Amino acid sequence: MNFEGLAPIIINLPYGRYDKEDFEWAVDKTLDSWAGNRGDYSEMERAMLRYVLAYPTVYVVYSRKINPYSSKNEYTVYVGETNDIRHRTAQHLELDSKNREDWKAVADAVSQNDEAYKQYVISHPKFNKSLTLDVENRLMHYMSSTDSVKKLNNRRTNAQGDYYTSDQFDHIFSQIWLKLHKDDPDLFPAEEIIRDSALFKASPFHKLSDSQLEAEEAILTQLAGLLTNNRRKNSVEQSNAHPKLIFVQGAAGTGKTVLLSHLFYRIATEIGIQERTYSGDEDYSASPEAENGQLASYILVNHKEQVHVYNQIATKLGLQKKSSEVVMLPSQFINRFSVRNERGRGIPDQPRGMADIVLIDEAHLLMTQGNQGYSGKNQLYDILRRARVVIAVFDPNQIMQSSQQWDPVVLRKLQLDEESINKPHKTGTLGDFRSIVLSGGDQSSAISVDVTHIHLEKQFRIAANESMIRWIDRFASGLGIDPLPTDPGEYTADGAIKRAPYDVKVFDSPIELFEAIRKKAQSESDGWNSNGLSRLLATYDWKYSAKSVNMADPQGFWNVELHRDSSGVWRMGSGDVFGRSGIDSHVFCKPWNYQLADPADPKTKGIDKDLAWAEKPYTINEIGSIFTIQGFDLNYAGVIIGPSVTYRRGRIVFDKSASRNYLATNKRKDLGDFAEENLKHELNVLLKRGVHGLYLFAVDEELQQRLKECCTK
Repeated sequence: MNFEGLAPIIINLPYGRYDKEDFEWAVDKTLDSWAGNRGDYSEMERAMLRYVLAYPTVYVVYSRKINPYSSKNEYTVYVGETNDIRHRTAQHLELDSKNREDWKAVADAVSQNDEAYKQYVISHPKFNKSLTLDVENRLMHYMSSTDSVKKLNNRRTNAQGDYYTSDQFDHIFSQIWLKLHKDDPDLFPAEEIIRDSALFKASPFHKLSDSQLEAEEAILTQLAGLLTNNRRKNSVEQSNAHPKLIFVQGAAGTGKTVLLSHLFYRIATEIGIQERTYSGDEDYSASPEAENGQLASYILVNHKEQVHVYNQIATKLGLQKKSSEVVMLPSQFINRFSVRNERGRGIPDQPRGMADIVLIDEAHLLMTQGNQGYSGKNQLYDILRRARVVIAVFDPNQIMQSSQQWDPVVLRKLQLDEESINKPHKTGTLGDFRSIVLSGGDQSSAISVDVTHIHLEKQFRIAANESMIRWIDRFASGLGIDPLPTDPGEYTADGAIKRAPYDVKVFDSPIELFEAIRKKAQSESDGWNSNGLSRLLATYDWKYSAKSVNMADPQGFWNVELHRDSSGVWRMGSGDVFGRSGIDSHVFCKPWNYQLADPADPKTKGIDKDLAWAEKPYTINEIGSIFTIQGFDLNYAGVIIGPSVTYRRGRIVFDKSASRNYLATNKRKDLGDFAEENLKHELNVLLKRGVHGLYLFAVDEELQQRLKECCTK
């Protein structure tokens, strides 16, 4: 018989039943569900059983419960692959349950009720070991990004390289996922919903590029050697050893976060991560390594939305039992590893305890002076005093606040200055460590550090050809605006689209821009589903205050406001028709982010513990800022470029007097004025959010005219 037309084969059965007769029953049940195939199943059943029982398979073990508060389904899931599904099932329930808590819980549950857990068994006539490992890895990637999956168990990442059926993997996986989705759309949401989620983009189950893999292996090799040497030393030698600092560098969209997330998961599953965690009032030993020799490892990011994303992933994958155990803000980490004052807060210049490995995403967001939440002088210095190895993702072109700016002398010492960055580098190769001394301004704060760098260059975010990426880079860097290059897209030999042309458009009004982005979000999300990731953004040139309401607005909102004057020119503010809806042809007025309430839960505002700002459907009616969108991707980014960015005599000019971002324009007493640099970086971040397109409107007339000249075909 021709079995190709029936692939893939997916059966579902209670996990407590794994005799051959149970699989025969599951196959019969599957055949009964296939319309038009009723009759003598004997030949088909034998073929299906052979593929399920004798071929490599992938399996999804799961339990379902209903959340009493939301009334939604929630799942605990284990994903694996095997050459013998019956033997592997018995192994999990009879052997693994004696050594692992996760499988003990499963075994105890099915001993009381066969159907407490169920199992999808997935097979395919073309399955081989490499293909099943790829399917397993992508299932982990998708399910780690699924909101209904609250616990996901596995112990490895398995993305494979090239093999003889690798060119068929994407098609086969999509067939598998579609069948699973039809059977249980809560557990297996539509692929487009998965791929639009912030969890998907930060998941450790991405397949890494060759350069990312090379970088990861170089770092892991260094970690193994460094930590082995540390364990051989006595405690006095360890305390005197220089901390090691590895900078991961690359422009926005070069895959730094993906590498860091993947690296952290491999550290946790291959090198080990502490099983014991510490609450805020517990004492720390000089080295909080667990007694079993596992490592105290942490991941930090100074961005609250990204902390939420990492916390969800780490908790879901069992790397922490609850939020903020291994994932936290830098200030939380410094506080945890510090001597406490009389109020119970950590003292930054009095470290206590030592972490083994600390990974910092978006390290350019670290504070280099104190503020209300941080009483130290430099967060990186304070982290280095509390860690043996620090791996920091750093892009100086994404620093947008004066309080995050560095002394140019220190940047040169760290080889993070513009001259060092622009030198040619071998991608994915780790350099030799150099010993340097860092100081926070006085001799008492000096710290000796061994530093090295690793570089990523390939652009992953922006789906465009090289000439289009160079055009965006030049514009985003404030260097100039050239005529828009042609991007024809990419096609297969038979004419199918592999990559659509990158879409750049300039709109005559902010209202037209908003409508275009709204339509993109609506079409992508299949009728206002929560994952239509196209949003409108703006430079921070309109006032916003999180601590007060806008008394001039009927709803108290702080808005991005523009009006068209009698000559047809768009001006700042509302004119004499304040507060009218943006559908009016002469007025544009939309609130800044975090102000609208969720229609499904009117009490909910601000940062969501489960969803990033752009993932919530109602935020299509808000304007995103750099504080909301930095580090996240959009399918299409609409950007209103406010009056802080102008075009004069053939060049882009930044006007700090037009910006409302005090954090960018204020001077530092110790280092001076970084306003122009910060505003340039703000533009850089906003223009590089769109994966498939960039839609623009500029308030400055000359800038708008230049964009129209260069982008209108």
